[in-house]
Amino acid sequence: MRSKRLYAGLLLACMAIFPQMRLLSQTAPILTNVLATSNQVNLSFDPYPAAQSYTFLSTTNLSSGFTTNTNFFVAGYNFATNKLVYGAITVTNVTASYAWRLTNAPTNGFFKLLVTPMSSNAVLASIVLNRLAYGPTPDELDRVLNATNGITPQGYINEQLAPWAITETVDSVPALQNIAIKFVEATTPIYTNNASTNASLNDLRAWHVLRAVGAKRQLLEILLQFWENHFVTQYTKSVNYFDGTGLDSTTAARVATEFEYLENEKWRNALLNPQCTFYDLLRISAESPAMIIYLDTVISKGDHNNVANENYARELMELFTMGVNNGYDQTDITILSRCWTGWFVQKVDPTNTFNPLVPKASGNVNTNLGVCAFNYQTNTHNITAKTIFPAKTVPARFGAPWAGRNYQLNIPAAANYTDTNGIQEGYMVINHLANQPFTEEFISVKLCNLFVHDGFAIGYDFTDPNLSPEGQLVKSCMLTWENSSPKGQIWMVLSNIFNSDLFRGNAAAMQKVKTPLEYTVSAIRAMRVSTNGTGNPGTFASDTDGYSISGAGSAYPLVRMGNLLLFDRQDPNGYPEDAGGWISAGTLAERIRWIQTFCMASNDSSKNDSISSGNKSTSDPVGLLKYKLALQSPPGSITNEANVADYLLSIFYPGEGAGNLALYRQATINFLKTADDGVTTSPLSGLSQTGNPSLYETRIRGAVSMLLSLQRFQEQ
Repeated sequence: MRSKRLYAGLLLACMAIFPQMRLLSQTAPILTNVLATSNQVNLSFDPYPAAQSYTFLSTTNLSSGFTTNTNFFVAGYNFATNKLVYGAITVTNVTASYAWRLTNAPTNGFFKLLVTPMSSNAVLASIVLNRLAYGPTPDELDRVLNATNGITPQGYINEQLAPWAITETVDSVPALQNIAIKFVEATTPIYTNNASTNASLNDLRAWHVLRAVGAKRQLLEILLQFWENHFVTQYTKSVNYFDGTGLDSTTAARVATEFEYLENEKWRNALLNPQCTFYDLLRISAESPAMIIYLDTVISKGDHNNVANENYARELMELFTMGVNNGYDQTDITILSRCWTGWFVQKVDPTNTFNPLVPKASGNVNTNLGVCAFNYQTNTHNITAKTIFPAKTVPARFGAPWAGRNYQLNIPAAANYTDTNGIQEGYMVINHLANQPFTEEFISVKLCNLFVHDGFAIGYDFTDPNLSPEGQLVKSCMLTWENSSPKGQIWMVLSNIFNSDLFRGNAAAMQKVKTPLEYTVSAIRAMRVSTNGTGNPGTFASDTDGYSISGAGSAYPLVRMGNLLLFDRQDPNGYPEDAGGWISAGTLAERIRWIQTFCMASNDSSKNDSISSGNKSTSDPVGLLKYKLALQSPPGSITNEANVADYLLSIFYPGEGAGNLALYRQATINFLKTADDGVTTSPLSGLSQTGNPSLYETRIRGAVSMLLSLQRFQEQ
């Protein structure tokens, strides 16, 4: 297949570009290097974000003024080529420098550069569809950009900020329904579960991916992945814990999956409340059996001479609320850990699922009627009085209204080892932590890193008159948090971010690298159009079963692209949100490898790529082109290389202007009109469209594979 030959030449080009990514201010580009020879001029400059076009002016005499020079063109130089072998795959690496070149240039001259940016509406449309969603679909692009029948980028922001007002249809998709019926409610007794129909971890992962692909509440799905990663728990640790309690391994796996699912659904329900607060989300995490097991609260005892386990107390402050070394010390961790002693996971009667103060269910753990749930053990709780953050005050760097506040927390002693009031200590702690300025800062920083660009960090001096725009945005988020009632309303903080200049401007476009999950899902969404307009299952130009992306074995793409194991991360700090955590020679090669197989026809013998159950991530770019080009005015032609290239560029790179896509466009047109030998002219109009796949289809699939492998599609 042609795409097998094609994609091999892309790896090093991507690698050479990624380290150069940096946030560019919205200032005019500067000619940083002018190289002149006897008859040639090369002009170099940092590309302006989302530039629609560049205009070059020149003169040989400054006194006579500048005039437009239309003879400049983009050209490469300093080419270098080498080959690397990855098993059966040979990757040809090409590096080059690029400049705008003028040939037959005058002996002496002066040059000036002007830039025309994309419209602010077009830039914002790309930003919101790449950050508030798992990438745009062609139909969503039309809806957001269509001035007559669309909703505008701001309308899309407003829509996604109110998911409770969106009618969700993804739950009716048969593939999701087939998984959803396997999930059980929190009150479903374990022993009645049917091992052949209950959900496995792979089911949960596929369910998560399918919702990312097809949900109308896209921002909600983005946030659920964010909070799952922020309050990280590990399926495997739950399984191992239950294996040690005598529960059979099959049931242990089902219960561990259920914990992850129910945690996710509780966050979903909380976020569907317009006044959802950070405290609401933190409480769900604290009460989650998965969390109680993951950070060893389940084995922590504080009675008599027992010493409480500090894992949860440490990560609660360091990773979930305040941030590393931000307002606490080791003594605070030690004292706070005692508050969580007694928080346990126990098998209880189904009628008592949500009552943590009841005794465990009687009988054999493998046969009795019961559910595993959060349960409080009074006899293992540390009943002493506790003082956390003694005499500590908020540092001066926070400024008004926070600086100087005393945030000491006093917790009275419990009466005895049968006093059930000890459970309230945990709630007192999270209520105290949830709205501290340290927490407001840390969570605001993480949300800004997620939605704006990498590089936000805790530690800003908010009193600095020269505070950076990033620091100003974090402070603005904190004030929104502080002044909402109740405090910490997530949707208000998000609205603050989405209406900021840092989020909305040209400099914000394409400034984040996609995670493996974002990359795979966005590739599917990029061509996800119902080719007969019905929206019925089976009519989309791209689709997936979810399993083909998120499986746990070494053959699956999320594992290959950086060992992203949904719901099963071992380390408590979550998967990285910044580019450095995902970009390397190996992970880029695996991204290209996956795109290649995704773009292969379903009957291609190489498509499965070692996935034992088959690769069911499918694409039909020809069907997409036939449907969409016919709707253009005037209608485009599927055998016109420029029509095809322009449409593909418009849906794959909506946030990048034509001024920065000149090389991509020319490379696509050249590919579409060139035979497999890379030399012979072979226009699309001369290719047969019969066969499965036809020569025409193979050429189109190869071009799509190339475009989805290039740098700009790795960004959002």
